[in-house]
Amino acid sequence: MTQDDTGRPRMPARPALVPAIRRPAAGLGVLGLPALAVPAVVFGGDTGPSRLDTRIRTTVLEKAPAGSWDLIRGIDWLGEPIGRALLLIAVTLICWRAGRRALAATAVVGMVAVTVLATALKPVVGRRIHAGFLSYPSGHTAALTAAALIVAFLLADLLDLGPIAGTAVVLAVTLAAAGLTSWAQIILDAHYATDTVGGFGLALVVVPATAAVVGAIGRRLPARAPGR
Repeated sequence: MTQDDTGRPRMPARPALVPAIRRPAAGLGVLGLPALAVPAVVFGGDTGPSRLDTRIRTTVLEKAPAGSWDLIRGIDWLGEPIGRALLLIAVTLICWRAGRRALAATAVVGMVAVTVLATALKPVVGRRIHAGFLSYPSGHTAALTAAALIVAFLLADLLDLGPIAGTAVVLAVTLAAAGLTSWAQIILDAHYATDTVGGFGLALVVVPATAAVVGAIGRRLPARAPGR
């Protein structure tokens, strides 16, 4: 531990990813690549649902609980521009107030990058829904999955979890958020089921990579004194 000019010890900044979840986070990034790339290749240029998409939507509609419309609309709203902006602000402030500045920076950069990339990839893949709207990957699913990943990383840090428990928390929080968002998008017929897989994969690739870059930059910065 180094000292500042007054002789007080300087504390190293808290990393975006604590050591216990660095490898699991990297593993998620690796898993995210095929989740993003495979549907893009298989369904790129399509203008209608695949048999798998049709089968999944039929099943989801049949099993949707009565009275869930408000929840569905609420989840969908969080993926809209205003909802995403508020979600970004909320997640960033939570990380900042918890003293995890590197994770707060990861939230800003990662969530913005996910939105930009989801928008940029749509015309590249060229998949369409309702005869004209570009649909792959699902930006809604990508945005909410990215937010959930940040929150899960924060929980693993605050609770001082080991690799197994930390991985379990990250997976549980992320899968729950992605599953709920996918469910809402499928019921609303805003995206095909496989579009949401792509959005999920995009978040898995971008957020851990962003955390790794932010962490690398943070390690090059001087440590701060306590209380500053």
